[in-house]
Amino acid sequence: MELSIDFQKPEIKGSYDWQLSQEINVSTPDGEVIAKAEIELVTLNKHRDANKSYDLLDHQEATDWEIPFGVYFKKQNLIPEYCDKLDVTPDTNAKTHIMIEALSVQPTYRKQGVAKQLLHAIAEHYPKAQSLNVMSMPMNLFVDLAYCNGPDNTKYYESLNLPEETMANTELDSFWKKSGFMPIEIDEKLLAEPLSYHIYLASPSSILTSNKK
Repeated sequence: MELSIDFQKPEIKGSYDWQLSQEINVSTPDGEVIAKAEIELVTLNKHRDANKSYDLLDHQEATDWEIPFGVYFKKQNLIPEYCDKLDVTPDTNAKTHIMIEALSVQPTYRKQGVAKQLLHAIAEHYPKAQSLNVMSMPMNLFVDLAYCNGPDNTKYYESLNLPEETMANTELDSFWKKSGFMPIEIDEKLLAEPLSYHIYLASPSSILTSNKK
């Protein structure tokens, strides 16, 4: 089946032009949206590094960047250990990092490579992004239909039939690992309470390489 992948125009998410949100839709030839990704892009530089950026974002609203920016970032880059593992180069230039906030496929189209095709498209679209970050948990545990962005999104997420979702963390973990993501282990001593999700990290290169296997 021939699918089209549409990257909607990125929008400023809050108060800062270096924090953008973007929706990417996968559609069938007749226009039915069968998969979707919602991502956030944050650009760091030597004057506003990970710690300073997190302070600004946290002051604005709750943000998913607390652990990444506080644990495995150094200035505007990933720490050297993860740069080596993901084949990316740390330097003094501004770096864009992506948070995959939601990625989903309609149940009837799963296990057909659609999600990997979507990740591949994101990696190709943003080849200069240094990292792609994921806080992985089943979608029925965090998607609230009452807060969907517009009727089209509400209709799409209703089609996922989230109350009947059976996908567990073990299946999600296997998917991320096969898609070029590495698990990030966080020292529990650093946490106020256990995490309700698993953290995964990739680069455009690691995702594209995984698709060749």
